[in-house]
Amino acid sequence: MNFQEKVLEATADLRSRAALLADEALKTARARAGIAAKRVEVLKGSLATLSVASREFNKVARRHAVRFVKENSTLAAAAGKDVSALARTTFAALARRPATMKARKPAARKPAARKRANAKAA
Repeated sequence: MNFQEKVLEATADLRSRAALLADEALKTARARAGIAAKRVEVLKGSLATLSVASREFNKVARRHAVRFVKENSTLAAAAGKDVSALARTTFAALARRPATMKARKPAARKPAARKRANAKAA
């Protein structure tokens, strides 16, 4: 067998190994893609369920909020009137009395430091 035949035989062997390796890589990639697709389908179902539940929860929350406001609006208005009256009486009571001023203690002052500019000019 000459050199050229050996090169052709080695090339054919490498091609067959490369084809087998590519085939195995393709099978592995397909299997992983199938697993990922199954996971996506499960997640799609879960997200659809959550979306429906969210819409229903919003409906219930709005219904209860409207009912709460209707039932408690008179109570809130009365509480607002009571707070306003209390604020007015408190303001009136405070406005009648003059504010007392506390005498401040004079701060202990340190003698001023002599500046060099004054010392040089003298």
